[in-house]
Parts: sequence; C-alpha cells; structure tokens
Amino acid sequence: MKIAILDADTLYDNLRPRYGSYGAMFEQLLGPVTDDWQMDIYRVIDGQYPEDPNLYDGFLITGSKYDSFADDDWIVALRQYARELFRQDQPMVGVCFGHQLLAHALGGRAGRSDAGWGLGVMQYRVEQRPAFVGESTAVNLIASHRDQVLELPTGAQRLLSSDFCPNAAFYIPGKVLAIQGHPEFSVDYARALLNHRAGQWSPEKVAQVESSFAQSHDGSLVAQWIRRFLQQETDNNKEEQDHV
Repeated sequence: MKIAILDADTLYDNLRPRYGSYGAMFEQLLGPVTDDWQMDIYRVIDGQYPEDPNLYDGFLITGSKYDSFADDDWIVALRQYARELFRQDQPMVGVCFGHQLLAHALGGRAGRSDAGWGLGVMQYRVEQRPAFVGESTAVNLIASHRDQVLELPTGAQRLLSSDFCPNAAFYIPGKVLAIQGHPEFSVDYARALLNHRAGQWSPEKVAQVESSFAQSHDGSLVAQWIRRFLQQETDNNKEEQDHV
C-alpha cells in the first residue's frame, strides 16, 4: 500500500520545532497499524502534488487553520484535485479541514458554524457501522474547529454525530471517509495549540477545554478505521480491475 498524505497547513512557528507537521502526525498515528505501508507527504499548501496519482492506493487530506470553502488559489486547486480523484475512484480520507473540503468539493457544503468553536475531547455517536468501523457505539476525539460540514454530499452516509456537530463524520461507500475530529492529535499538542490561541476565549472556556483532556480519546481506534477503510477499498478496486 502506498498512501499520499496531502498536508494542508504549516504549524505555528512556536509549535513547529516540537511537533513538526500534520503530515508527520499522521505518519506517527498510522505507522503502528499499517505494517509496511509507504506514506509520502506532499505539502499541497505549497502546491506540491504527486507527479502520478495512479502510483498511490489512497489519499489523506490533513487538517488546516484555513477555511476549506475559501477561494485561495491553493484551496481551489485542492478541491479540484479531490474531485478528480473522486472521478477516478481513488479512495480518500479527510480529517477536519480535509473532512470539510471533501464535503464542499463533492457537492455538499461547509461553512462557519453558528455553534462556535468545538474544542477539547468531544464524544460522538456512531450512526452507521460499516465493516471498517466494527461494533463501536461512540468515540471520543480531540476537536479544534469552528467550521463544520453543513450539508453532506449526495450519496454520503452520516457516520458520526453529536448535538454540537451533527455531521461529525461521513463516508461514501467505496470512495470517501471524512472525519471532523483529530485522531492524529496528542493531548500534548492539543494543549499547546489551545494555549497558543487562548486569547480568543474566556479563561472559563479555556479551563473547561483543559479539563476535557482528562478523558481518554480514541485516536488509535480511528486509526484502525482509516487503515481498514483504505485497505478494503484498495482490495475492492484490485478485484474490479482483475475482472475487467
């Protein structure tokens, strides 16, 4: 398996020396569950893309501080790239910004939410149980977002939801898995990011988010979902090609 990680952000200067990049976080998250998979990182925020997407078995779009629905040149280009991958039946995973971008690019809608910021460890209901999910009924993930998927694309099925974030994850069978929460975040990084941005919120809000970090989060479980989703879709695609 060869996976292209499309890194859509540059970490804040004071966080980058310790935490590297979102692409590196996904390598660390998926490495223990993907055996000998090859993962290559492309900084799409700087216009870097695979020379030949057909060399890859799947694609993962990371989070970002930017708006997935914005008209910045690189974001418009990434949405177009995602649409082309979708037309080619290439399996895609999107997380946070990537989740919203896939919805927006594929006929749904993402935008600023009236609910405000979602921060800290949040719990989501499992609404569907496709084979890659298993028997889970709820998951906890670290959140850091004020944009949400407001309308799902045609053919998408809601996977996770909460009262705060109704479309917290969705999937399009055979093509897309998109998740709002951050399985790749460690509590350490989430706390550092919270402290960097703390001036945006009241001390009471920051304390509430900080207290949520005492809950366990299911990043490693969702890493298994991602692995199983990409593996089964690659296997399905290969079977279809064998029958052509």
